[in-house]
Amino acid sequence: MGLIQSYFSNTQEYYKNYHGPNLTNAKIWKQDEEKEDITEHIKSFYGTDNNWNQRLFTYGEVFPNKANYHFYIEFLSDNNKKYWFHGTVGESHQIFNPRLSY
Repeated sequence: MGLIQSYFSNTQEYYKNYHGPNLTNAKIWKQDEEKEDITEHIKSFYGTDNNWNQRLFTYGEVFPNKANYHFYIEFLSDNNKKYWFHGTVGESHQIFNPRLSY
């Protein structure tokens, strides 16, 4: 098994047992443009079990036709701790797997 296949396999195995905080807010925008609320759109990928539907997605799947847009996604744990990640949408074939900050 190659390095990339191993990464996918290990990461997808991780998400089978993962249950993250509740997704509460998601925005996307281009520089100097108004932010668009995409919370419900991102929730469809995050899933009802808060585990990214047990898989990895590409930027193209999550943000079709949005290369170079900025995004911000926020979560709230059961004990009211806020988590988030943000970044810029990459190439459509790149894996969307940002790390949570708090």
